Amino acid sequence: MASKVNVSKVTVSKVKSEAPKAVSEGGKTLELKLTKLLRLTSELEAEKIFGTLKTRGLTKTQVIALVEAIRREENEIIFGEKVIKGDLQTSQEDLMDEADLASSDIEQGMKMRMANRENFKVKRLYKALDKIKDGSYGECEGCSADIGYARLSARIIAELCIACKEEEERKENLSAVGRKPKSMGQTLGSKLSIN
Repeated sequence: MASKVNVSKVTVSKVKSEAPKAVSEGGKTLELKLTKLLRLTSELEAEKIFGTLKTRGLTKTQVIALVEAIRREENEIIFGEKVIKGDLQTSQEDLMDEADLASSDIEQGMKMRMANRENFKVKRLYKALDKIKDGSYGECEGCSADIGYARLSARIIAELCIACKEEEERKENLSAVGRKPKSMGQTLGSKLSIN
């Protein structure tokens, strides 16, 4: 029985000696997590990113939450059962009469537009990850002000602060000419004719 007491004392003392290491490394776990999420080469890069984004008002846990949200959306689009895996072929039955052919054309057009939209969103997600890496994430492209965590968590690919986005939408609503659909990269104004 004495040997069992000695074993448990050793085990308890070993656990107590390891506990401070886990606590001291606890501060580094966020750096390690960011390193893995962004596929960085070292935790020093993660520390630098955290430091830069802190000037934008983002805490380490907020940065991790935003990067996880970006990765989650990326995975949902790329690996999910969404539009990209949609069937873009016309079946032989759809070619039988003109009404079925027209319906099939409309359906194929919708699938193509949705696939383009998803592709564009993935590109914007990658752009957001690049901005996190270079430290410019959370900076408004219009006025250079901080976008803020609340807006970024609602729309992780936001590039404008609320004030600049409202101004942009106000200008778009005033005139349809010159309105630019971002997913297609074209200006509608060049296609509209005003008589």
